[in-house]
Amino acid sequence: MIKILFFDYKHIEIVEGFKRKPESPEKYSGNPTFISDHPLEANWISFYGSVIRRPDGLWQMWYTTAIRTRKGPVVGYAESEDGIKWERVEKDVMTINGRKTHFVFDREPHGPAIIYDEKETRKNWKYKMMCGASPSGRISVFHSADGIYWFDCLKNPVIGTNPDCPVSFLRLPSGKYVAYHRPCLGDRRIARSESWDFLNWSEAKIVIDQSPEDPPQIQFYGMGAATYGNYEIGTLWIYHTDVSDTGFWKMHGYQEPEFVYTRTGYAWHRLARNSPFIPRGKDKNDWDCGQIQPASTPVFLEDEIRFYYVGTRTKHEDTYPEFLSTLKEPACGIGYARLKPDRFVGLVAQDKGVLITRPFWTDKPQFFINAKIKGFIKVEITDISGKPVEGFDLENSIPINGDSIYHQCRWKNNPDPSKVVNKDIRFRIQANDAIIYSLMAGSDKDIVRYRDFGINHFTFEREKIFL
Repeated sequence: MIKILFFDYKHIEIVEGFKRKPESPEKYSGNPTFISDHPLEANWISFYGSVIRRPDGLWQMWYTTAIRTRKGPVVGYAESEDGIKWERVEKDVMTINGRKTHFVFDREPHGPAIIYDEKETRKNWKYKMMCGASPSGRISVFHSADGIYWFDCLKNPVIGTNPDCPVSFLRLPSGKYVAYHRPCLGDRRIARSESWDFLNWSEAKIVIDQSPEDPPQIQFYGMGAATYGNYEIGTLWIYHTDVSDTGFWKMHGYQEPEFVYTRTGYAWHRLARNSPFIPRGKDKNDWDCGQIQPASTPVFLEDEIRFYYVGTRTKHEDTYPEFLSTLKEPACGIGYARLKPDRFVGLVAQDKGVLITRPFWTDKPQFFINAKIKGFIKVEITDISGKPVEGFDLENSIPINGDSIYHQCRWKNNPDPSKVVNKDIRFRIQANDAIIYSLMAGSDKDIVRYRDFGINHFTFEREKIFL
């Protein structure tokens, strides 16, 4: 499937009468769905952790917490049937006073992230975890058959830095593993390491750093990341430090995420600088008014994307078990915000908007638009020179309206699809009172796999030369 998103204008030739509008996910009205009220826990939860929905439908969650009677972090574990109602699951991984607990990893983990690796063929390796772990405190890797009983991989640590932050990692369509972490202790920037076998990792390279536009109080605490077509997308933990904090470690401040994206894995872009993707609660009594910490990766469902996050009532300097354990009411919770597929950025046309894409080609001549339309949208397919393809012109376009992530583009008299197959073509869009989120070319079966897409970087004629 070919898809054009509007993170930027790289795949657009001409745009008139449209304005780009970054979107934010909608917080679930029932938040928080999970709170720090367990008697064994020190009233502290951090999304140094992950949420996944397994192929069989089971939801699993791992989060960092602390035990009231001892020092050091541990990983707590919970399950759900719907991703909303969660239950801590007690196992014998770690017992307290002879009783099972929901703690599944106690090697002083820092920044744990977990994935379910469907491509993995080795026994007991479907689940993978990265985190800082004792005895070295450096980034280490672990595997599991169920996400509960964890085993060291063949060698640890695999990256020689203490993460001191949330870690995230993913597996690219090529099979390569990618990890995002801090380059060194106390250095609040984002680095990238790569591996083909999950054991041997490349040297960390900085991929997100402060820019000239950022004030001194902006730091980058960590980042969740996931693949999205030929992009990687992320939730970048922006750490806003207090102006009055002149200490080296900058412990006073709060975290609030921004949305980021990249095509290469190295040139990352902040979609809406200084505008939070998931904002903190505005009222002082809101459960997430202190700070927001997204999970290591979003969960991609059939018709929505869920961004799970920890919300706290306190800011960074007070988000520690020693302090939170003295509070009577739950200080931390977990909830989620949801977004429809592709709706990260919209192109808004109040009156007459005209959009022409750069050339692309497809072998499946069905065309779709993800859009909210109060007025109308008409679609034309042109050749590379901008001349309308016979039958696919604006005059024959059947106007589209309504709200759908898969509006199908249609033309009168059902023109011959062979005229637009494997040729250099463009979209020309005419819109009135509408928001467009993505343009697609593919089959009915292709488009529902909304994360599986690409975009031509060369026209068809040039591709033939290289072939």
